[in-house]
Amino acid sequence: MVDMIATYAASKPWTLRPNIVLVEGTSDEALFKHADQLSMRAGRILLGDEICIVAAGRRDRGGTYGVARELITLRSMVPLVLDRHGRPAYRVMGLVDNDHAGRRIINDVVRLDRSAVEFYDIVTLRPVAPVFVQLDPQGRQNECNLANSRYRTLDWEIEDALSLRLLTLFNQRHPGLLSPRMQEGDKTHYELTRDGKNALHRLVLQEATIDDLADVVQIVRMIRSILGLQIPTK
Repeated sequence: MVDMIATYAASKPWTLRPNIVLVEGTSDEALFKHADQLSMRAGRILLGDEICIVAAGRRDRGGTYGVARELITLRSMVPLVLDRHGRPAYRVMGLVDNDHAGRRIINDVVRLDRSAVEFYDIVTLRPVAPVFVQLDPQGRQNECNLANSRYRTLDWEIEDALSLRLLTLFNQRHPGLLSPRMQEGDKTHYELTRDGKNALHRLVLQEATIDDLADVVQIVRMIRSILGLQIPTK
């Protein structure tokens, strides 16, 4: 049987794994890959051979619409590619920012693909990324809401998950490119220009330690719990 997903992925700059997690852009993808590399240096498995976290597209081909496009496309193929036990060989999910565009695209995905379910097939980034105990999506939503009860209206992007040390260092080196936009409790959502985002990700590659990316690692632990994979120790 032809592996349609492998054939499709071959047209993308993806390293294919059985569990495919779509993110909005290449900077998100690079950040998760860097957290994976730092974890490996520390002797810990994060993504391993089980998960690939890949950008839905470059530039205008990415973003929330890119995640929706690729998620619906790949999900249409999943039932057609089976392993030797007759089960789907791949699992695919989307991860989007918790902002207006991210929340809207989840509604669009669920409307366009009536079998897609939030907290199983697509999820937003939140300040607290719980390792889910519940298996059903409604139970997971309740867990997530409880864990984030102090941050109910706070927008959140992957850059907000970086350590305060790293963000402070960035602000010292690039004053004016990073500005607090929203704050709830002890969490702050920052606003970055496009140049600022590029500069911040360069700094991450140069300066970040595994401790600086602890919240990024926690996001992967959450993803693994959604995918039903073993959760690595911190």
